[in-house]
Amino acid sequence: MNTPLTFVTQLPRDDGCGVVVLQMLSGRTYDEIAAIIDWPIPGVHYSTWTEIMAGLDALGIAHGEVMPAETWDEVTGLAVVHVQPDHFILVDLDRGLFYDPGQEAGPQTSSEAVPRSWLPVRR
Repeated sequence: MNTPLTFVTQLPRDDGCGVVVLQMLSGRTYDEIAAIIDWPIPGVHYSTWTEIMAGLDALGIAHGEVMPAETWDEVTGLAVVHVQPDHFILVDLDRGLFYDPGQEAGPQTSSEAVPRSWLPVRR
């Protein structure tokens, strides 16, 4: 699918960035995604790569393997990116867009975040 993603913020929550990234990729609700990765609701939760990949698999979203990155030059295309210190964002670098659920508005055309690792995805 070559259409822009719909931005969703995780604010005012502090947690749930991985669920929100899956939400933006799939169009499903937060509660639907949390149920898919077996998070009890309510509660405070922080995502892991294992949960994100399991969620992508359950949603039928194709993905590659997690790869290390230290700069944005190492990340390509549509990807879930783990940034410092411990946060997940979604990027569509083919369009030059950063979907950071930790911001109130988006997407942005740049990011001050520093990537740690990334996972290519295909909608």
